[in-house]
Amino acid sequence: MSLQDLKRQIQSVNNTAKMTQALQTISAVKLQRARERLDRVRPYTDNIDEMMRDIANRAQSDTPLLGGRDELNNVAICTVTSDRGLAGGFNAHVLRRTMELRQEQDANIVQVVTGRKAREFFKFSKVPVEEAFIGFSDSPTYEKAREIGRHLTQLFEDEEADEVYLVYNRFKNALVQQPTAVRLLPVAQEETDEENGENEEENGSNIPLEFIPGPEELLDRLVPKYVETLIFRALVESAAGEHGARMSAMKSASDSANEMSEELTMKMNKMRQAAITAEIIEIASAAEALGG
Repeated sequence: MSLQDLKRQIQSVNNTAKMTQALQTISAVKLQRARERLDRVRPYTDNIDEMMRDIANRAQSDTPLLGGRDELNNVAICTVTSDRGLAGGFNAHVLRRTMELRQEQDANIVQVVTGRKAREFFKFSKVPVEEAFIGFSDSPTYEKAREIGRHLTQLFEDEEADEVYLVYNRFKNALVQQPTAVRLLPVAQEETDEENGENEEENGSNIPLEFIPGPEELLDRLVPKYVETLIFRALVESAAGEHGARMSAMKSASDSANEMSEELTMKMNKMRQAAITAEIIEIASAAEALGG
């Protein structure tokens, strides 16, 4: 490799480093905003989740939204990914968890996705996708969560799905996103041990709830709202995880590019030094020959 080739390669690597550093900075800013948003969303969704699970435990209702159906023929799985790449293993992890969940089911799978990466993955894998929601993973809105929630709830109500699962990356920190699968419908009941049951009885929390209006009408209103809320949280969690994963991936890419640039620069300097040394030897040899 000539010096000119090395110069071109170093310039190319430096340009790549500038691009990845810019993406790292942008992702860091977006991550900060997403984390602030997530901190506001989590307390509300935790309360909604706790309330609905409590109702599922204590309500005397035969509605399939709570108790489920006798036969499990179809299972809907909604996978949340990003629209863009350059985020390390962010999408690969949640897609792997989805495939594991699919294999665990002894039923027909109805696959729903959000994000272009999931749509591309299942298209490449020749897995039919019932519906794809794309173009908002960077900054999701509650309106999109409502749209997805209504679609999933409609699948359940139309008996096209007997269970509905949501698979997404739960945000831990910028370096860790945990692939998570939760059952949206029917509403999962909380498992309590004997001691917890005794405490609930002492506190009077096992007293049957009185629904006004009736339980069927009230739950028909509450459950879709519950589904929308959990989906919105999953979208916000996924957005924060996407920015964190991309920031980490771009930092690693920048560090690798800078390291490669240093190695190439050192190699170029050695080649220059070798060339200068060779020229000095030639001049000295020529001077010695002329002097002799």
